Amino acid sequence: MKGNLVIITLLLFSVVGCVQRNIPLATSYPITTQPKMQAAHHWEVLADHVAGRLAETLDLTFPNAVVKPALFLRYTQEHEKIPFGKAFFHLLTSRLVEKGLVVVNSAEYSNVLILDYDMQVIHHKDRRKFYPPPGTYTGMGSLFWLVAHGVDSWGERGLAVLPLGIGADIYSAVEHFLPGETNSEVIITTTVTMGQQTIFGSTNIYYINTRDDDHYENQTKTYQVVGCPQHNLCRY
Repeated sequence: MKGNLVIITLLLFSVVGCVQRNIPLATSYPITTQPKMQAAHHWEVLADHVAGRLAETLDLTFPNAVVKPALFLRYTQEHEKIPFGKAFFHLLTSRLVEKGLVVVNSAEYSNVLILDYDMQVIHHKDRRKFYPPPGTYTGMGSLFWLVAHGVDSWGERGLAVLPLGIGADIYSAVEHFLPGETNSEVIITTTVTMGQQTIFGSTNIYYINTRDDDHYENQTKTYQVVGCPQHNLCRY
């Protein structure tokens, strides 16, 4: 019996070794982490991060300047319509002033640096978020086998549910401390230009809850009504 098992195993390995692919084999990236924005406080944290990096950049760009060039934070009508766009303007302005930078309300001053920020929401339609490590299914099968055979051996058969309860608690703890990935992300970019030159750039990517995408993009739909020939019905 053991001899047959060895022969079957060798045959399986030989078949796998002979398999050819017409396309490259997909590989995964190393495990990384990415923050998930779920509160206005997270916007404040980003504003503080951007303001700190910008202050350091201006110190390096203008090391001998007694007074650093003033900043004009561009605020558009599009920003006004988006919760993040409106809130981030005020949060970033406050943090820049706290860092000792000069912020002006007009770009008409001389030698003013123009600060812009932009948001792009991305919805992924087809991707796998969970790849069970090798041995997962073997381990699960072994667990159920132990529970099943333990029921016949234990004096207290109710203890058979104990391993399942422990597994459920572990899963719950992971869900509690890790917010979980979603299929929606936002890319937030901040740039500072001096004339035609970009002197500062900061891009940050975050997970967001799918139903929070309207915090970062204007979802108001506009319709253009065209004239219709007289006595004819218009269809939209």
